[in-house]
Amino acid sequence: MLARISGTLWRLLIGISLVLALSFPFKADAAENSFINAIQDRGFLRVGLPPYNTPPAYYIDPKTKELSGYDVELARSLANKLGVEIEFDRTSISFNSLVQRVGANDFDIAIGKLGLTYNRLFDAFPVQYLSFRHALLANRKFVSNLNVDPDDPEFASVLKNSSIRIASISNSTWETEAKDRFPNCEFIGYPNWPEVKDALFKVDPKSKKPIVDAIYRDATEIKPIVYKNPDLSLDYVPILFDDIIDRKSIYLSEKGYVGFTDFLNVFIRREWGEVKSDQQILDEYQSYYQPSVD
Repeated sequence: MLARISGTLWRLLIGISLVLALSFPFKADAAENSFINAIQDRGFLRVGLPPYNTPPAYYIDPKTKELSGYDVELARSLANKLGVEIEFDRTSISFNSLVQRVGANDFDIAIGKLGLTYNRLFDAFPVQYLSFRHALLANRKFVSNLNVDPDDPEFASVLKNSSIRIASISNSTWETEAKDRFPNCEFIGYPNWPEVKDALFKVDPKSKKPIVDAIYRDATEIKPIVYKNPDLSLDYVPILFDDIIDRKSIYLSEKGYVGFTDFLNVFIRREWGEVKSDQQILDEYQSYYQPSVD
């Protein structure tokens, strides 16, 4: 009799406990993402952009005088997903200083076709969104003097080990990559891409020889030079390296990498579409890269 009463009492106590638990649920503090919360509390996303114009990625539209380009629109769409406004900062003095500044928490993200190098990994944390092949636009006479047919499997090796004079943007990933990929090259740096392109056509007044043998950047910058002026192909040849990929990345601080990488990766997959190749970008922005001729 006592055992039966005890069992009944025990079941009654369990029932009362369940009723109380359902009536007064246990309150626990939800986990919070302090990085995202700080952006939303501030009311705007801070975005660092390079101090250059690189259409169609990022540039001042000459008609509207507004920032435009696919990197700019990506950042705006990201801010929209966060439910905040956006603020762009273009005061960095170079690509490398931009990465250093986001690593120091001057911005929430840094974007602008920023390549991946070991030195930049010392300063900030990358999240890849583009995959572009490296490319040269080279003087045909220089290529001919290598005495190796471009279709020869040994051509790339001979070219990379030659004493080629390469021009690109100073204090950028391209200076680092040129010196690494072409160990015997002479690197000639210029402050911006228009000056780099001009250098390809300049001749030394004393020697009467070209100042540089080639200019170096990704395929989306090299191929359009010939697209827009097909006659250049008589004297200059684009050389694309399928085995050298520039993993363009959005950079974050350490705190940003911890708090924002998952959000950013989901955004890239769902909204951006995927990590895009140079050919996808060339096709998507064909109207810019290959303008129609009237």
